This record gives sequence, structure tokens and C-alpha cells, in this order.
Amino acid sequence: MKSIATLLLAFCRWCNGSFFGHGIRDSVWLFPFVEIFHLVALGMLGGCVLLLNMRLLGIRFRGAPVAALAREVRPWMIGSIAVMLISGFLLFSTEAVKMYGNWAFQLKMCALLAALAFTFTIHLKVTTSEEARISPFWRSATAVVSILLWAAVALGGRAIGYVTTSAASVQ
Repeated sequence: MKSIATLLLAFCRWCNGSFFGHGIRDSVWLFPFVEIFHLVALGMLGGCVLLLNMRLLGIRFRGAPVAALAREVRPWMIGSIAVMLISGFLLFSTEAVKMYGNWAFQLKMCALLAALAFTFTIHLKVTTSEEARISPFWRSATAVVSILLWAAVALGGRAIGYVTTSAASVQ
């Protein structure tokens, strides 16, 4: 476990000293510019997640088959995830060592990994299967877990700014 922590810290130090880290950190406008893309992609993803999960819960869009709705929103979800990952890495590279010791950032990353794994496995299976093959309980459970995981990503990201971590405290 210690070797993983050492590798992660080395990666964070590399990111901090990278071209991206220095360029964005030293620019007046680049950080807010990248952050705009990150937040717009988060909003787009959040809208797609809520739209699809509201259908799974039977709250809205009852006339549309789940699989058809999923097919419609999937390109938007994948595109927004791609933009979020790229812009998130660029933002991370500006304060990577500081983020290494930030529990809110660690929460966000764990939730992100779980949300991505859940979205592209169980959630994908439930939303692409025929509705008659998946019980209403499992559709609802899948929707609730999906919403909670993506909400944890967003809330973890929001909490990052409120958790103070000194880069000097990271050994």
C-alpha cells in the first residue's frame, strides 16, 4: 500500500511541475477558462444522468422506452465525461501535490471511479435491456445508486475548495 501512495505522490509532483501545471497556474485567464468547460460538462452530465434515471424511476418520460432514451443521451454523457476528465486533469495539474492530501479530492476520485464503473457496467446493462426483463425494483435501485454516485462526485468536487491542505504537509 505504501508503494501505491509513493507512486501517487510522485505522479502528483510530476503533474505539478508539468507544462500543463505551470502554464495554467501562471496564467490569469487559463484556469477559469478550463474550469468553465469542466463545469459545463458536469452540468451536461448531470442533466443526462437525471433525465435517464428519472425515466428508470418512472417519474418522467413514461412514454419513451428506457433503451431509446439511453441511446439518445449516451453520446452526450460520453462526450461530457471526456471533457470532464480532460479538463479535470488540467485543473488538477495546477495543484496536484496539494490535492494529494485533500480528503474531499480523494472522496471525489473514489466516487468518480465508482460512478464510471457503475455507469458502464450495471447501469448500461439495465438501460439497454428490454424493460420486461428487468424488474421495477432493480430499475429503481439502479437509478438511485447512479444518482447517489454522481452526486458524490459533484459534492466531493464542490468540497475541495473548502478543505484546506497545505502542500508542505505532504511528505
